[in-house]
Amino acid sequence: MASSDGPVTAKDVAVALGRETTPAKVDPVRGQLRKLADRGWISRTGAGRYLTR
Repeated sequence: MASSDGPVTAKDVAVALGRETTPAKVDPVRGQLRKLADRGWISRTGAGRYLTR
């Protein structure tokens, strides 16, 4: 995320981590991103995209 030019999706992060793009592999990444957003480490946009703070 730090090297992205804008907001990223959970699928983008999963690909950057070398994971497959199946829902079974992307959903855990989405959950982790949501936890990080809830804790204030990253920002979540209304469209389900994430930004660094």
